[in-house]
Amino acid sequence: MGSWRFSSSLVWPCLTVGAIALTGLACGERASRPPRPNIIFLLSDDQRADALGIAGNPVVKTPNLDRLATDGVRFTEAHVVAPVCMPSRASFLNGQYERVHQIGFSSPNVLSETQWAYTYPALLRDAGYHVGFVGKIGLQQYSFRGRPLEKFDFWRGHDDWARFWPKEFDHLSIYHDSEADIVTPVMSESIERFLDSAPSDRPFVLSVSFSAPHGSISGSMLYPDEEGPTRMNSPATSHPRLADHPVYGSLYRDANLPPPGTYADDTGMHIPIDVHPREGRMATYSYTYQGDDVLREYQIRYYQLVHGVDAAVGKLRDSLDRRGLTENTVLIFSSDHGILLGEYAMGGKSLLYDLTTRVPLIVCDPRAPETAGRTVDELVLSIDVPATIASYAGVDPPGSMQGRDLRPLMASPEMQWRDEIFLESLFLLRTGPFMEAVRTKDWKYVRYFRSDSESYGEADVDFTGREPDFEQLFDLAADPGEERNLVSDERHAERLDAMRASCRRHSATLVQARADLETFPR
Repeated sequence: MGSWRFSSSLVWPCLTVGAIALTGLACGERASRPPRPNIIFLLSDDQRADALGIAGNPVVKTPNLDRLATDGVRFTEAHVVAPVCMPSRASFLNGQYERVHQIGFSSPNVLSETQWAYTYPALLRDAGYHVGFVGKIGLQQYSFRGRPLEKFDFWRGHDDWARFWPKEFDHLSIYHDSEADIVTPVMSESIERFLDSAPSDRPFVLSVSFSAPHGSISGSMLYPDEEGPTRMNSPATSHPRLADHPVYGSLYRDANLPPPGTYADDTGMHIPIDVHPREGRMATYSYTYQGDDVLREYQIRYYQLVHGVDAAVGKLRDSLDRRGLTENTVLIFSSDHGILLGEYAMGGKSLLYDLTTRVPLIVCDPRAPETAGRTVDELVLSIDVPATIASYAGVDPPGSMQGRDLRPLMASPEMQWRDEIFLESLFLLRTGPFMEAVRTKDWKYVRYFRSDSESYGEADVDFTGREPDFEQLFDLAADPGEERNLVSDERHAERLDAMRASCRRHSATLVQARADLETFPR
């Protein structure tokens, strides 16, 4: 089984493992081909697709990301295949669903040396790229933990979760020599160190993983005076070093930030409590459950942190200009997933609402000025990003990558792409159930399976023959907020049956893929 064919509505047929061929590397071809580009992949943490000025957000100002979008291509329907930090970050690296790589908080597995060999940093390093990493790797369970320079030529990264003031924490000691004190400016310094040290005789690929606007950052702005349930209970301006800060001080404090329309709902009307008990979610995201004032403080800090990431992107672009690197450097920006800011009377991630799965995705290739300012509304996935990075580097994406190279779609936005996408959440901590979804441009079907465990094994994620404990059906054209569940509406029975069948088919395909060790080695 050297080749895997997923449904054409989900992914392209993939190449055979082992066909990781470089293009343009033969001696006689080097002189005639343009130089391979530098590539910088920027990943924020918990940033929703609507947390961009150019996406129509009435509050947050993101002039640098907006300019990146007008200089490049913005995808309006980009979704992560798993809306939780660790599995999503693994998927961005190796182009696989969690069901296949099984690297997640609820899985006992460790990302192996074999699996790492099929990630875009490993592939590009083998292809002669200088490979760097800055920020939160977020994998937790990986074979070279503690030995990053075995896999990277440059490393200023960290395990576990960062904090707003990283110099106060021992596990963030790699940043203690930074001039800046706040986490996102520390990332900017780290980017500069990479660019200062990058060799001039070969291209580079740099992965920058911001920790903002994650709750570990927003909830530690007043460290050491806020912990656990006290997070966001006081304005961050009460910190003497933030009172007059241009970003983390008064910015957005006068903004109109009402609670979401579903904030006061009975949360059980959206997902039954017996399917998804809320205790774990309420403890982890306590600041979304403590009333309007605390929620407002969270919203303010969230948008401030997004603004800070935007400023870092602007500093990076200025640095590339100064160094004469802009014209041959591809920039990609996205986020590991979205977040609920009180919608459906909940906080956090892991659910399969658009607010948690849909993320910003911008690709800016200055060598293709004809694509500047394009907006693409086709359904794309996080697993498309590593295949696209490999393609930019002249590396054929291996068969183990389940996503598609986005470059043809960027060149021809009118081309036929995907009719539907499959999404999953296998995150069982915080009393979470298993979830799967099929989404088209106008409809979404979600199914839930209870779990009495916080971890899963191979058999647990094979739902063949199992009836879901709860289902949702949303008409996204009429109900983009996913507030009205139509699963019991007989007028949509035929559509429901078709989407149920599609979900079962995609789910079974991933189970089979996990068993195919030739195509998906581990």
